[in-house]
Amino acid sequence: MTTDHIGLLRGTGFPLGKHALAYPTEERTMLRVLRDRAAERGAKDWIVFDSTDHITYAEGWSLTCRVANALRATAGEGAHVGLFMLNQPEFVPVLYGAMANHGVAVPLNAQARGPLLHHVVEHSDATILVARIDLLDRLESLEDLGKVELVVCVGGDAFPDAVNGVPTVGWDEWLVDDDTPPETMPDYRDPCLIQYTSGTSGRAKGAVYPHQFFYIYGVEYVDSLGLTEDDVLSTPLPLFHVAAVHLITGGALHIGGTAHLKSRFSASRFWDEIAADGATYALIFGPMAAIIMKSTDEAPEHRCHKMFCVPPPPELEEFEERFGVQITWHAYGQTEVAPMAVRPETLPGVPRDTLGYPLRWFEYGVVDDHDRMLAPGEIGEIVLRPMIPYMMFMEYYKDPSKTMEAFRNQMFHTGDLGYYDDDGLLHYKGRRQERIRHRGENIAAPELEYVVLTHPKIVEAAAYGVPSEFGEDDVKLDIRVSEDVDPAELHAWFTEQLPKYMVPRYIEIRADFPKTPSERIQKYLLQGLPLDRPEVHDFDPRR
Repeated sequence: MTTDHIGLLRGTGFPLGKHALAYPTEERTMLRVLRDRAAERGAKDWIVFDSTDHITYAEGWSLTCRVANALRATAGEGAHVGLFMLNQPEFVPVLYGAMANHGVAVPLNAQARGPLLHHVVEHSDATILVARIDLLDRLESLEDLGKVELVVCVGGDAFPDAVNGVPTVGWDEWLVDDDTPPETMPDYRDPCLIQYTSGTSGRAKGAVYPHQFFYIYGVEYVDSLGLTEDDVLSTPLPLFHVAAVHLITGGALHIGGTAHLKSRFSASRFWDEIAADGATYALIFGPMAAIIMKSTDEAPEHRCHKMFCVPPPPELEEFEERFGVQITWHAYGQTEVAPMAVRPETLPGVPRDTLGYPLRWFEYGVVDDHDRMLAPGEIGEIVLRPMIPYMMFMEYYKDPSKTMEAFRNQMFHTGDLGYYDDDGLLHYKGRRQERIRHRGENIAAPELEYVVLTHPKIVEAAAYGVPSEFGEDDVKLDIRVSEDVDPAELHAWFTEQLPKYMVPRYIEIRADFPKTPSERIQKYLLQGLPLDRPEVHDFDPRR
């Protein structure tokens, strides 16, 4: 191993583009962009939900201001606001309204439940929670709601007077008529968002965004692709994740285009929806493409000739030919950082593990376990450092030890393994930490195990990924129990306690585990065992 390479490399990818430079540094907040779009093209659709619910730019700005004024009246300036919703019209005004109130938005995963949901609600210090009525039972079942003082209910009129001891109010009653804009805009350095990401210690970490990072995440996407106000962007991905809120919704805002969002993914209707909405660009994940291939023989005439899909589907060429679309997948980003924009064209003659060239205002490298720079072709951990302040997350909320660990030696440690070649191209080789990639979601195995071990009969647990026929991973859970238990009953309990994407497909009850001398379970030995053994119980969700 060669370790005499000194210093990080300078990115040679895209520079800051037209829309990124439309505002000087001190004015880079999405609130300013929304205010200006409302003034320039107020009647144009900004966001369309399920092809039916439309929010124009003028309506988006007005609703944002109304939410900010409602928050100021009920929680005071600077409140932390939880969003427990799907893709629906209230989501984005609450997100931006929390920021306009000089506060912080906290998107909650709408599939979360049990201990994982409780941790985020409590840890985030949210004092107002805006929640769908059909998700209130999840909140009611929690130990408590932390510092939440009011639950604003959306999606109907039938809701209880209180949820878990916290008073409720209906959306229409809570939302004031006053759409007076805020007297001052937040500073570009101020925190505006806590985006929770799976951790490795059994608890989710909250990445704190400054306004400029919230601004830059989506703008580099549309600038690199050359998208314009005539483009229509579409995704079925949820707004509580990075892709939909930054790349599609935020990207459309930067260019003055239109974003189409779906409340659920339907493989059989995907191309019909793309055609009906007039989408020109779409974003999905690899497993979605694999399911579309199995369920759809052809697409109607449409305008969507380019699509970002990561990882690319195994039948890439067949997918492109069948549906008349070009797929690109060169890009790289995490909840915490966006160091590489989507390329409009795929690089010729490169393997599918190729990420691309980091942006010009990033330094990057690959290091060994002692943070020594590795030579081209040597696999290590990908590290990054922006050359412009406030262009990535600021810290992990209320977790200084995790923040210091991530930024040790003045580099952000991504936890991803990779290498760079002689041309400076980054290549991805998987997660350093224990992650399972399932249906577009990153699952931290320790986080899943944390919940599993709260079952009174489970004494040890090992969660890991196994190959799925749709690409990425299926979840397998091996456990040791204190007394006999029916695997089907366990699976039902997991379904109640875990988000849907975390529920294991395979369950195996073991008498013991292979372990290292330090008593760590050797998961790689478990992953090598076949799945068609009688000890393995398959709870295929399609059955």
